Amino acid sequence: MKRTLVRWTSLIVLTASVGVGAVALVRNASVKKFFVERKLDRVLEDYTDKVALKTIALAVQEIRALEKAAVKLQAEPTDGNLAAAADAWRTARAQWKKASTIMFGPAAYYNFDKQLATFPLDRPLVEHVLGEIETGRMKVDERYLREELQSSQRGFLAAEYLLFRDGKPRKAKDVSPAELSYLVAVARAMTVESADFEASWVGSAKLPAHKAALLKAAGTQTRGSYADELKHPGTPDSRYMSHSVVLQEIFQDLFSVTEELCPAIVEVLGSADPRDSETWYSNNGPADLMSTLQSVENGYLGGVEGARGYSVSDLMAAQDEVLDQRIKIALADTAYRIAEVGDPYGESREDRDLLVRRAEAACQKLAARLSVAALLVTMDPSTKPYAAYGR
Repeated sequence: MKRTLVRWTSLIVLTASVGVGAVALVRNASVKKFFVERKLDRVLEDYTDKVALKTIALAVQEIRALEKAAVKLQAEPTDGNLAAAADAWRTARAQWKKASTIMFGPAAYYNFDKQLATFPLDRPLVEHVLGEIETGRMKVDERYLREELQSSQRGFLAAEYLLFRDGKPRKAKDVSPAELSYLVAVARAMTVESADFEASWVGSAKLPAHKAALLKAAGTQTRGSYADELKHPGTPDSRYMSHSVVLQEIFQDLFSVTEELCPAIVEVLGSADPRDSETWYSNNGPADLMSTLQSVENGYLGGVEGARGYSVSDLMAAQDEVLDQRIKIALADTAYRIAEVGDPYGESREDRDLLVRRAEAACQKLAARLSVAALLVTMDPSTKPYAAYGR
């Protein structure tokens, strides 16, 4: 009994000593800074890998699926194959809109969004090219599209025009051989542009062999790894001075995309005319809104659905757990309110204007909360320096 008592007493003393040492360790400023920086590093790593790289890789995958569907449609122009190509377009379009909050860095430097999704489509020029193809005076492939024609003659909206009318897939009998040939060229050009976008994040040297071969054949530039720069701020190889500057970049796009989404909700859902959205022929405006909102959610929560990690939400929760919860609620509420409006191109509803205003209000709440979160997270002392060129 005495021996047992001695053992328990020794254990208590040892535990107390360890506890005191742990408290002292945590209170040490340099150790605390180390743990904070490790958390910041993990957030930037997961944002880069699970938000940016994963989103772009999925976009390349879905655009490649659209290309395959277009090739199959050209080989066998049936209504079933045209409907399949139209479905592939909607899937690829949704994935591209989910990249809305990563349109900084390479997308800004090299205009990838412009190359893939210029709005509006220059329909008269597209019709002119189709006429030249039909008469045999012009042959158009993906390289010609990328190097000789304007971005307003290719990309998602050119493919949409060739595949849809009045919100539905066209009938195969109404699509000419020239249109099918143009569609394949557009889809192949999109595959190259999206793969080049991926290369600009991953780095050309780190691309899988088949993608590297595709870009080499297309004659694109060799790209460095923007992902490495984002993950390692403050190092000689990164243009980012600190964690704060990277977080400012991330929050800027989360906020600006949300801020632009709010009036778009009114324009798209408050009108029965598809021309008040970007997608005039597929009536895809409401789906674009939801995919754009999903981009904001993925960016805030640290990854695509089912593959999330450390996030700016975690940083926000450490500052103000209530505000973090309110941002998550605002994300869910905005999605609910957009869905509640229903199809603006369907049957007219007396309460549509009220529902649209509710959706807009939910979006504005989200934007306001993100703007406050940006300041709290990026101005935390642990993220210094705050300015891109400060020391």
